[in-house]
Amino acid sequence: MAIGLKNGSASAAILEKGAELRSLNLSGKEIMWRADPAYWGKSSPLLFPMIGNLRGGKTFIGGKEYAITKHGFARDNMFETRQISDSEAEFSFVSNDETKRSFPFDFKLTLKYSLYTDKLEMLYTVENTGSSEMPYCIGAHPAFACPNEENAQFSDYKLIFAENETVKSPVMNLITRMWGDNDRIERLNNSKEFRLEYSLFDNDCVYFDTIRSNSVSLVSEKSGHGVKISWDGFETLGVWTPDHKNAPFVCIEPWCGCDDYDTDSGNFSDKRGIQITAPGEKKEYRLTIKEV
Repeated sequence: MAIGLKNGSASAAILEKGAELRSLNLSGKEIMWRADPAYWGKSSPLLFPMIGNLRGGKTFIGGKEYAITKHGFARDNMFETRQISDSEAEFSFVSNDETKRSFPFDFKLTLKYSLYTDKLEMLYTVENTGSSEMPYCIGAHPAFACPNEENAQFSDYKLIFAENETVKSPVMNLITRMWGDNDRIERLNNSKEFRLEYSLFDNDCVYFDTIRSNSVSLVSEKSGHGVKISWDGFETLGVWTPDHKNAPFVCIEPWCGCDDYDTDSGNFSDKRGIQITAPGEKKEYRLTIKEV
């Protein structure tokens, strides 16, 4: 079931399963990917408590071995829903016996959507409801229609970062499903612009693991129009479209945490970008989507 939001001419729809954003229309045009399973049957999964893959699918927490599925379990669970107003809704999910089999912590995960006439704000809150420190990863995974104009191609689009960036991205080893910490490709050299090409994704995600920007715009070079994604609290950025499918969408994904690197220890609390909450502590992360 989808929960609908409305504010003037703007509208959005969010699934109770995974609190997943399914539709966003700010000015008469749908900007989200339509979740066609022929390419990829999702549109904006919530990544928690894991992002990407673990070495061999397993990790150590408190000296014990656990298996956490790719991108975590939040996206596959039903959330409790509270409609605050026509333009706001809150989705929450709490730990249970099933989640503790792979992630042995007590938590409450909340995602609040606030729709304005010109933008959508998503507030992620992670609360440690247990009695010990809790490490976790959290990330957004919104997929945007690309191209999203008549007679346009994927390669007509570029990403424009808020700051000049110099980034050498790690390369994904498709056999081990880990980042090669010492196997990197230069993506940006004191530049804000990153042009999209399908071939960039032959080795899965393009990962900007050392950026300063807290926003990026997906823009058509033909019209200058597109969407701006801004974030607060997230630390790195993944960009993805399925390899060798020429899919008409691109995911722009602010993250805290990621797939394991081939130099990582295997201990969950040592992962790059890992977040730590003390008992009773809450941490917030914000994502804003706006047309430009």
